[in-house]
Amino acid sequence: MTRKSEAHTEIEVKFDVGMDTPVPDLAGAPSVTAGSAPELTHPVSTYFDTADLALARARITLRRRTGSADAGWHVKLPVSSDERVEVRSPLSAGGNSTRVPDEVALVVRAHTRGRPLVPVASIETRRVITTVSTAKADRAAELCDDTVTARNLLDDITVRWREWELELVDGPRSTLRDLGTFLLDHGAKPGSSPSKLARALGSRLDAGRETTSPQPDGTAGSALRAALAADVSALVAADPRVRRDEDDSVHAMRVATRRLRSVLRSYRALLDRAEVDAVRSELSWLAGILGTARDAEVLAERYRDALATLPADAVRGDVADSLIGTQERLYSLAHAEVVRELDGERYFALLDALEALLASSATGKKAGKPAARVFDRVLRAQYARVDEAHRRALALRDRGAEDEHEDAMHDVRKLAKKLRYAAEAAGVVDSPKRFARTAARTAKSAKKVQSVLGGHQDSAVARRTLLVEADSAHARGADTFTHGVLYAAEVRAGAEALEPFPSAWKTLRRTADRAGWTAD
Repeated sequence: MTRKSEAHTEIEVKFDVGMDTPVPDLAGAPSVTAGSAPELTHPVSTYFDTADLALARARITLRRRTGSADAGWHVKLPVSSDERVEVRSPLSAGGNSTRVPDEVALVVRAHTRGRPLVPVASIETRRVITTVSTAKADRAAELCDDTVTARNLLDDITVRWREWELELVDGPRSTLRDLGTFLLDHGAKPGSSPSKLARALGSRLDAGRETTSPQPDGTAGSALRAALAADVSALVAADPRVRRDEDDSVHAMRVATRRLRSVLRSYRALLDRAEVDAVRSELSWLAGILGTARDAEVLAERYRDALATLPADAVRGDVADSLIGTQERLYSLAHAEVVRELDGERYFALLDALEALLASSATGKKAGKPAARVFDRVLRAQYARVDEAHRRALALRDRGAEDEHEDAMHDVRKLAKKLRYAAEAAGVVDSPKRFARTAARTAKSAKKVQSVLGGHQDSAVARRTLLVEADSAHARGADTFTHGVLYAAEVRAGAEALEPFPSAWKTLRRTADRAGWTAD
């Protein structure tokens, strides 16, 4: 897949300054060794959003810029208060000052959900750039002295102001802190607006601004909403990466989807049961289509690595294409289906339902109870299920029922994963400290059990697929020698994957003992 867009991380801090405030000599700032000669540019940007400003309310900006070295289409996605990921596409991607090209629009599709993007603001900036050097970086940071003229196209209002924008380039965050303090000492004030667009839109944006992420107030209901908000953000953040087919993006979105479904199941008593069940059903659908692509991606990589370890004379016939090529083709087909579904009404409705769930008040009987008490009971119950599954697996092993034992160990893995997700959700509960420590230890030890058994499960899936491919090769008269070699290697890999399990289980058991979740 050919990609014209590129992404990089932007870390910057804004400052308000008066129209006549002089720019200080940056060479006098701590750790700065030199400042460059000022460079003047005149960027002109048209900003796009939905009519109800869905992007701006989510702290996302989409613009078409001309008149500067970074001319092009820019989408800025928030990571933290001072950090954003900027996805850039060249002006040659298409579009104009009234229309956004498809390549750019897809980055924000999870937020626009089929609504048209229209011009909402035009911003012209007289920008004077000074680059500062330190002993460790020739281009540690840039100070942009911006005189801004912004027109709100929705209300036909023009405003003008001046601001300083300090952006990290090759330096550490400490450089940003030192320079920021220096600027505050020389007439600057902390920025009053997160972006030029937000300032240009003014009261229109404030009137419809999206509420901040739910903050825990000590109750179980508020803690759950805060945990769910983080997972919904992770799902939405993965969306544009999946559309661009970035490395590991399908995996990231699948994990976020499965985590949401699992957490909603574990803590469903805190929310409306019918609403939760409906959302979980749709999350299961999304996880399923992502899973088809992800499984093919994993198998292709596994077979590629396995074949690379074999001597040349052990790789016979077209085995590389039949194994790796088949999975790569399956991935391409599955990924295309994922992208189609991500542009569909069903997916958009799921995102709407998740937002509604976050905005609704917890209605379950235990929603108003202390979070630590409710979450502890959930973790206790989840551990009991894992422990029961482990006992069942041990009994099957002792009876010599190998196939059933393998399936039982897979059940242990799935339940350990549910325990891990429930414990990670409990990480929003920071009081009392004893429970916070228990939740953190549980998440870590359950993750280890899941990881160990995940390696074993990957081997089992690879073996089953190898048998299918060997049968297919045999039917067409192809050499199946390499399939057998790889199968034997996977048998060994599966056994080796289980070797760390006793230690991982012992750690999880010890965590449960300390939490008081075990009866013996």
